[in-house]
Amino acid sequence: MKKTWGIVVLISIVIALAACGNKEAGNKNQEVNSSDQSNVVESNPSNNTEVTIDVDEAKVQELQAQFGQEKPAKAVTLSVAITELYDALQLDLVGVPTTQSQLPETYANVQRIGSSHSPDLEQIAKLEPNIVLAPESIKDSIDKVLQPAGLPAAYLPVDSLDELKESLVALGRIYGKEDQAKEVLTSFSEKEAEALKVVEGKSAPSVMLLFGSAESLMLMNEDTFAGSLAKKLGASNVLSSVLKQSETYVPLNMETIVEANPDVILLVAHGDPTAVAQKFEEDVKKNGVWEKLNAFKNERMVTLDYNLYGVASLAKAPDAYKDLAAILYKD
Repeated sequence: MKKTWGIVVLISIVIALAACGNKEAGNKNQEVNSSDQSNVVESNPSNNTEVTIDVDEAKVQELQAQFGQEKPAKAVTLSVAITELYDALQLDLVGVPTTQSQLPETYANVQRIGSSHSPDLEQIAKLEPNIVLAPESIKDSIDKVLQPAGLPAAYLPVDSLDELKESLVALGRIYGKEDQAKEVLTSFSEKEAEALKVVEGKSAPSVMLLFGSAESLMLMNEDTFAGSLAKKLGASNVLSSVLKQSETYVPLNMETIVEANPDVILLVAHGDPTAVAQKFEEDVKKNGVWEKLNAFKNERMVTLDYNLYGVASLAKAPDAYKDLAAILYKD
């Protein structure tokens, strides 16, 4: 069952009114627990926006169960996104992924243990970790590598904003850092609310999100990082709204593009983004659909910055919101 862990930022007037009905109110956080929800009210008179963050409580408990009763003394991560969550909670790691993406400075001198798709099992074993953490989205392939090596593993969902929040909440409980997790999400919710205010009352565009390389492109839905940002900003993802697809990633074909005819096409590219964009445009022109698409007629195909959108990140999300809002709601 889905429960709500709400973080609500109230204006000072509401705080004052609440204080009239409750002598215990004021600048203290209020916690209201029931069988269905827990609300944590943060007093912040400087912010006049109300924001609620929901997490799937059943999912959080499922994630916790992977760790057993004891918090891991030595952990290794195979994901940049998971590494960032550990950094947000100021947790130590004995091994982090080998990657071209930027890792938190905290782990600059921590042992690199290979990529998420090709972990260095010998190096990981030398570190004697209590747990190896990898993205839930690649569980099947990583299990086939870690299990025969006898390495204990846990998998966290880190593809979308909601999944990042669930994983952060779970890690906060596992390591006794619940208060810090709440602080991180409170700070994020305030920045998110400010970003979303910019697009209030504006007409939302339809969007097609592409991910991949010059050799292969996939359509992405709202359960991805860029997709979840676009959804929060009010954009309609044509993969769901027009094509009625429920899969997170769907292979691209020209008929699909014509049928969907999005207002905006966004590309998150591996490797050389310019080369990927050029190849896609060439394919569209070659298939004779260029002049049929609103996004191309209105010059609204945009290659997104991979450093900002390539890895799901709570830390980068506020900047990504601002960047994407400017793209989607271009005057």
